[in-house]
Amino acid sequence: MTKLNTVDLFAGAGGLSLGFMRTGRFDIKVAVEYDKHAAKTYAENHEGVEVLQKDVSTISFKQEIENKYGKIDVVIGGPPCQGFSNANRQKSSLISGNNQLVQQYVRAIEELDPIAFVLENVKTLESSKHFFFVGSENAEEVKALGIPTKKEKIALCSGDEASTLVAGVIEHNDPIDRFRMAKQGYALLCTLLRFSRTQKRAIKYAEEQKEKLHMLLENWDSFHHDFWDQTWETFYRETKGIIHRFTNGEQNFSDYFNRMKILVEIEQALERIHELKENLIDFEVLLYGNRVFASVDTFTVKDYLDYKFETMGYITKKAILNAADFGVPQTRERFIMIGIKDERIGESEVKLPSPIIEKKDYFTVRDAIEDLEKLETSIHTSAPPISACFPGGSRLAALLYNRDSIANHVVTNTGDEALKRFKALGQGDNFHKLDNSLKSSYSLPERTQNTIYLRLRYDQPSGTVLNVRKSMWVHPTLDRALSIREAARLQSFPNSFVFHGSKNSQYQQVGNAVPPLLGQAVAECLLEQLGLRSESSLSSDLGINENVSDDVLFVKMGDTIAI
Repeated sequence: MTKLNTVDLFAGAGGLSLGFMRTGRFDIKVAVEYDKHAAKTYAENHEGVEVLQKDVSTISFKQEIENKYGKIDVVIGGPPCQGFSNANRQKSSLISGNNQLVQQYVRAIEELDPIAFVLENVKTLESSKHFFFVGSENAEEVKALGIPTKKEKIALCSGDEASTLVAGVIEHNDPIDRFRMAKQGYALLCTLLRFSRTQKRAIKYAEEQKEKLHMLLENWDSFHHDFWDQTWETFYRETKGIIHRFTNGEQNFSDYFNRMKILVEIEQALERIHELKENLIDFEVLLYGNRVFASVDTFTVKDYLDYKFETMGYITKKAILNAADFGVPQTRERFIMIGIKDERIGESEVKLPSPIIEKKDYFTVRDAIEDLEKLETSIHTSAPPISACFPGGSRLAALLYNRDSIANHVVTNTGDEALKRFKALGQGDNFHKLDNSLKSSYSLPERTQNTIYLRLRYDQPSGTVLNVRKSMWVHPTLDRALSIREAARLQSFPNSFVFHGSKNSQYQQVGNAVPPLLGQAVAECLLEQLGLRSESSLSSDLGINENVSDDVLFVKMGDTIAI
């Protein structure tokens, strides 16, 4: 039987691999995953696959993979890709977080030259927020490929005082490192501002973090290597006095907060200028009124992928797929691109899988997790698996119930305040439905996302599963957090798939994963276009338009998953 040698990049816990392996036609030789906990989870659940727990940029795909395993037929994976927004300057770095791993994925395709690839990503991948900067290292390639570029204005800072001071340092030809705050001081400063949005919260944080604040003030003069002029030096030393007086209850909050905001904005601007220079990006500083921008040439990730894959001889098809259309009890939309070598696909058009379930028939949260409702949870990741008996239910539950024991039925420890919130929420309610008396620990409750403290509805698919521990998702009927296993079920992981690592890591691994059933749908679609037949049919597995017994479902799932 023909099997396709496959490599999974940015593999995470292995949801995409699991979906491909369920077809019985993909022999995954190597998975690359940098996170040690996710790498362990992958290795423990995919017997026989070599897991490279390495930075992908350090891998020579020819030497380390092709020379060892032979010709690679298919590359799959989902490189992390973060869009840039001027409105989110505190969290978005310019270069390091701006889509660089997508380029490593493309490099793997260039080196391995597979007959096909699958790229999975965020649904906004083709938006204008996902772009690269043109610099001395890539300008020739961009020109050679004919990729269109555009000018992008990157906000550095705003406000008269901050802009004046930043404009002053830009005039110097000295290395920007001379004027940037040392990392330790900058991190403390950002944290201080983040927890100072209201006077009450600022006072509380100052009291809680006395030691850190003392360290900040004690080392204040050593945090800068140099000052570019007397004005900046005076401003910097005045700010130290303002922070000191506020921590002693002697400074007006408004003056304190405004000064902190200006200082952080200046430091962020210097950080961005440093990043542009360090990465050899050509830029021009522009001043508009009281705002300072860096003008740079950019090109979109969309154009980069289209032009690169075309030059490599791939015919591609891409779309946003909803996991719920393929049996996942979750409305999760993801960007999927399939590329097939033009000599292999010929005159045919590359296809993506068509939905197999209508919206009215979507599987629900009840279908996925109701059978776990009476099982006792633990707050310890070291808790052993617990015995379970399948009580009957949906075809989805039967498919996922491929082992009569449950691991990872672990929840976050719930404090008294959180428990009060749980009890106050009905199905479908979230943080905003709570009484104001239950929101006091949040400095800006009105800005809290709708997914926070969300009690799931049994009769609907869930929303997109991320790290449900951070979001504090609540069980539909029980006053407790959703367990790791329940979150995994919503992602369509079967009982036999066991997660490893710390509690938060396990929740994060689940949230980051590609739902295996979505992966299977994509894999089956790819096989069909390569003239191969899957050993497993997702429609059949889910009992859609076919009469398949539960016993068959159990055998199929057990045969294709490493235990």
